[in-house]
Amino acid sequence: MIIKGAMVCDANGEQRGDVRIEDGKITAVSKSIIPKDNEEILDASNLVLLPGAIDLNVRVGNGILSKENLLILSHKSAMGGITQAALIPDCQPTLSNELGLELLNALKDDFYAQIVGIAEATSAESKDALSELALLHKKGAKGIFVRSNIDGNLLRRTCEFAQMFDMPILFACEDESLSANGVMNDGELSFLLGLPAIPTLSETKEVAKMSEVARFMGIEAVFLAIATKRSIEIVQHIKKNPEKHAKTKGLHLQTSIHHLMLTEDLCNHYNTAAKIKPPLKSESTRKELLKSLKQGEITLLTALQSEKSIAQKDLAFEEAAFGIDMIAYFMPMCYTLLVKNEHLTLKDFSRIISLNPALALGEHKKGLIEVGYDADLVLLDTKDTQTIDNTDSPYYDWILQSKVKEVFVGGKSILKL
Repeated sequence: MIIKGAMVCDANGEQRGDVRIEDGKITAVSKSIIPKDNEEILDASNLVLLPGAIDLNVRVGNGILSKENLLILSHKSAMGGITQAALIPDCQPTLSNELGLELLNALKDDFYAQIVGIAEATSAESKDALSELALLHKKGAKGIFVRSNIDGNLLRRTCEFAQMFDMPILFACEDESLSANGVMNDGELSFLLGLPAIPTLSETKEVAKMSEVARFMGIEAVFLAIATKRSIEIVQHIKKNPEKHAKTKGLHLQTSIHHLMLTEDLCNHYNTAAKIKPPLKSESTRKELLKSLKQGEITLLTALQSEKSIAQKDLAFEEAAFGIDMIAYFMPMCYTLLVKNEHLTLKDFSRIISLNPALALGEHKKGLIEVGYDADLVLLDTKDTQTIDNTDSPYYDWILQSKVKEVFVGGKSILKL
């Protein structure tokens, strides 16, 4: 198949041209490709062709791991221009056993966007903890999820395992004893609303601890959903000032698109649609996070997908569940903010949503439109618009620039809108 006449964009640049796909791979990229006999031609002359987005921080609906929820997540991910999503294992039943990953493998051919599993070392007492990780790695786990309150000895052993198998560790940094029963950002608004708050210290002290571990152990580390400027400063200090004996490999900072577009003001009037974790921050923090992204300090974005049912959201603010369901709009949201509003180039846009997460996850044949790479691609109409009409969304009535038109995974068209 040839995708013809598109504006072909990736982290290396952009040019109008053609892309040939054969056996799930990109086999030619040129300004003009002569079709073979009976070769399928897709006219994309008015569209932008991008590598599919990759999200390293998604969860299934209501935290329930089931065939139905996985298929829904896969479909919504593809609608948002995501071709691969890493599933965090804090669900029921957990992914941190053989059965969870076997379910993902069994559904592989039914998925729209690929859903890959992340393992978790959970048993500090078990001598077989690393044997369990080895089995999960063999079953296809792409990384290891670590909560920052993990037992120290298990953390050390997990890091050694990650080094051995060249797997990234995805850190969730929160001191739950500090965040306790907090439900929103600690600030003037939480005081006015009389709601228990989550202090920034609950994140920053844990980022400092895990940064030092990552530096000392020399692992590939992803800090999930960072939402404070101080956390960025801590990691940047280590990256810019490594000691001679440090073995730092890669430290990747991720934030959610919502923390770049929304603020805690949406929590006013006890609006549970805006109750997410980490909590939405002030306007000044939003601007600082956006600046850090543009400067290359934050390198990864996530839709922070964690769909919750109306029954779990339509409650008093303190009782409502944390969560948001906007992954089906991920690429248009990112495009609207970064390209249309902040004037990033498509080259930088593609690097943030595609190449950077591919490299962090060790996917060295994804994230670019080059010969030999997987044909995980998205056709985007950047001239079209769409309005969010879901009244339960914090983005209700927002107008987004661009629409996903077609999605390819392994060269196969899996979604056409």
